[in-house]
Amino acid sequence: MNNINLHISGSRIFYNLINELEFNYSLSFQEFLILDKNRDINNKKENTVRIVFPEELKLLEIKFFFLEDVPTIFFLRDKNFLLRNKIKLLDFHVNLLLPIDILSFREILNILLTKYHFFKKSKIMINNYEIDSNQRLIKKDGVKTKLTEKEMKLILFLNESNGLNKSILLEKIWSHNSELETHAFETHLHRLRKKILKFFKDKNFIIEKNSFYFLSK
Repeated sequence: MNNINLHISGSRIFYNLINELEFNYSLSFQEFLILDKNRDINNKKENTVRIVFPEELKLLEIKFFFLEDVPTIFFLRDKNFLLRNKIKLLDFHVNLLLPIDILSFREILNILLTKYHFFKKSKIMINNYEIDSNQRLIKKDGVKTKLTEKEMKLILFLNESNGLNKSILLEKIWSHNSELETHAFETHLHRLRKKILKFFKDKNFIIEKNSFYFLSK
């Protein structure tokens, strides 16, 4: 993968090593992890990866780092460091125990970026909700719950073409002929509305007008 931007925090030695190896990466370095949301790392270019040596950083609250949506590699001497500091890895974060084979590092970068792009494509924002189509989750304000396959499809179809009637939804989601009478739609809609009300206190997630169904705005 070309045009990789590495933002290195905590190890000048590693920065110099990567620079000397001429991997053709765009490099930047900072001695400390600066929690400034206006820095370039937060307005990152495509294919930016942050390399962090947390044991070298003078930072009391490393967990703030996870506010940044950046694929990250942690280099550790102590495999329990993140666990002791109650730092939970996200789907696009990995940790590597030192020492490592520096040549295998290039392949690790490519795998991480591929995983990150897949992760981002699976995230869909609908109003104030975040939909994870890969894990079939719906989230809002730190609260999340699992969706069934049919519930996921129902939400995504309404997001794509808001204002669909029952027969179209049955055909798209259940592959039923429009003339076939079934309670599948009503059953799934009722369960989904009940779930959204329970977890998010939202009574109007899906609304019905003149036999057409909409995601509320």
